[in-house]
Amino acid sequence: MDFKNILEYQKKDGELIKIERELSLNPSRKVSSEMIAVVKGAQEKSAMLESRAAGLEKDFQAIKKAYSDTTAQIEKFISKDLESLSQKDLESVISATNAILNNFNVLEKKLFSEAERLNITLNEFENAKKQYGAARAKYNQHKQIYDNLLKEKEPEIKRIKSELESLEKGIEPKLLAKYKQLRSDKLFPAFVRLVDRSCGGCRMELSAAEVEKVKSNGYLECDNCRRIIISD
Repeated sequence: MDFKNILEYQKKDGELIKIERELSLNPSRKVSSEMIAVVKGAQEKSAMLESRAAGLEKDFQAIKKAYSDTTAQIEKFISKDLESLSQKDLESVISATNAILNNFNVLEKKLFSEAERLNITLNEFENAKKQYGAARAKYNQHKQIYDNLLKEKEPEIKRIKSELESLEKGIEPKLLAKYKQLRSDKLFPAFVRLVDRSCGGCRMELSAAEVEKVKSNGYLECDNCRRIIISD
């Protein structure tokens, strides 16, 4: 079996793989991907903080109303003519006033606590917005760098793919299908030489019978790495 064409195809495909690897490992591509995650995270946090802020604002307004109602009650008692009240009524007013004052103090603490929580949430929201803006700007910057590199490589990629299409016409379909399967499984090179008594891909030593089979049939699929071992 003639492996000349498939080996030439593999050599040319290796050039394409090298470019693909260069693009996939490009630092700007990595940064762009990281910034997408940051932007998404910032958007999700902003949505969560907006929801939390709305809830806090609602609680805040409820406490303010209760605070206002309590203040009105206190003013009502203050306006009473205490001298005209009986001892029993006076004691009742004092008891009610003390209860209102206690409630007033509790509400006041809740009001300040809610206000503080609301401010913290709003500050977190502003930080999330800043993080989103910075990440988006960084993403755009590095995406542009990567896009420029991709544009630079596109003519070479197109040329290699065209040459590969031409080479495919002279390759036995079964060999080409096997090559493409190994290629998709990240096994490259897919076709390797017999090196002494070992697979030229994974370096596993073959038995005498396997070596003989490679030499007599011209090829053998490696039991260890699945590559196609061919004879010289």
